[in-house]
Amino acid sequence: MERYGNRLESRNAHYIFAIDISSSMQRYEKVVRDNLKTFVSAIPDNDQVTLIVMCDENNTNYLNSIKCISINPAVRQSIVSTIESNQFRFLRNHDPKDGSDGFTMAQKVLDAMNVVSSSDLTFIYLLTDFEYWTHKNHYDKWKEDWASLKPLLTEKHAGAMCKYGVELNLGAVDHQEAVIKPELESIFGTIEYESANDAVILEQWFGHIIDNIRAQKIYSMLKADWHEWLEKKESKACNRDHYVELVIANPDTALVSGFHADTLLTIHQAPTWYPSFIHIDSVDLHVKVQYESKYAEEINKLEGLCKVNQKNPDEVNLTREEVIKLPALGIWNSTLPQWLWYTIIGLIILFIISLIWKYSQQPKKRYTNVVVKRKTSDGTKQYNADADALPFSVGQDGELTVPGASWRIRIVAKRYNPIFNPIRKTGYYATLEVGDFADIVNEMTDMKVATLQLGKTAFLFKYKKAPMVRIEITEGITTNIITIS
Repeated sequence: MERYGNRLESRNAHYIFAIDISSSMQRYEKVVRDNLKTFVSAIPDNDQVTLIVMCDENNTNYLNSIKCISINPAVRQSIVSTIESNQFRFLRNHDPKDGSDGFTMAQKVLDAMNVVSSSDLTFIYLLTDFEYWTHKNHYDKWKEDWASLKPLLTEKHAGAMCKYGVELNLGAVDHQEAVIKPELESIFGTIEYESANDAVILEQWFGHIIDNIRAQKIYSMLKADWHEWLEKKESKACNRDHYVELVIANPDTALVSGFHADTLLTIHQAPTWYPSFIHIDSVDLHVKVQYESKYAEEINKLEGLCKVNQKNPDEVNLTREEVIKLPALGIWNSTLPQWLWYTIIGLIILFIISLIWKYSQQPKKRYTNVVVKRKTSDGTKQYNADADALPFSVGQDGELTVPGASWRIRIVAKRYNPIFNPIRKTGYYATLEVGDFADIVNEMTDMKVATLQLGKTAFLFKYKKAPMVRIEITEGITTNIITIS
């Protein structure tokens, strides 16, 4: 009521009464007449009413054309007047209209439901002893094509239909083979039967149906909300290492606050130390899901009032079995986590690439040209030398001997792996083997960039890069300028 109470009046319903007025029902005439009037007076405006009287095959029809009539004050008074009039009277023995044509009755019920404006929430009340008899077929119900009526029940009404069979004259049925309960249920589905052996019990039954209608109206709104949520929610199987669990992404709803579900699939296999996967083919998994709701207790009570069959998948059921499509997947089956294996493999690939890079560099085998210019007061002298490979020494007792030099510089080419020596550069280096010091000067700016001490090595320039530096060594008034290319 907290959730749906203010919507009760707007939830319209259609009430169909099919009343057996054959002579065997005569003792119920007054109680049916009085309570029908009370019922019509009690239901809200805009609800709909259909009244069917059942007798022989030629006269089973709507009472005074009351077929899916929407209630308002004037219509209500008109229906009450019709019920009070002689148009609505039960038949006496030997009346030519006497009979119980259950087939035509079922047909009229379906016709009333299929009126375009008919509400989907339909209450059907069948007041009869359910014994078939007509002048044409007598007790032979099988001469009617009951199966032809089943397609007349639309999908619109099949899910929001409440059916009650009020059994009158219980035990007075002479021909059990003529009872039409199985045929009616084959058309309308399960019918809830109430026994009324006398008028007092029938009057009590009428007293209960108003409250029952309220419960059914609330349940129909609950059911609509529930199925709307079921259609919007998204259920999927999610891989969690060695098990697969259910994940439900559901839009916000006040009806459902959470869920519990068993693990969909658990993989039992001894893990390996090397990287490996367990492959699982696509399969449909059946999982039992328990939905949580703050209305759980009220829903259970309401379903009890409405006598809902909880095994019916179309009903509101917080405990459901769902079929989840599990796509083909691979389960990681190594003792080491997947991210660690990816890291290890990445490092190995990086190491291999670094080795390839290192040994693809061949600075030692490049043709090298060295020029030494000696500037003295007597002028400038130039000494040239070249080599196919380094190392190569210049100056005192070097491959390029500079007469009278008091120094010797060794030019070397070195390769470094960028992983193990990220600071060191592959390229050309100079080592002062003899002498005090030497300056390394930028060719473009003539600025000193480093000083080379005896026995020390300094970087000159990168492999495959144009040399940007020169080496200068001062001996008194003599300046030695060494360029390498």
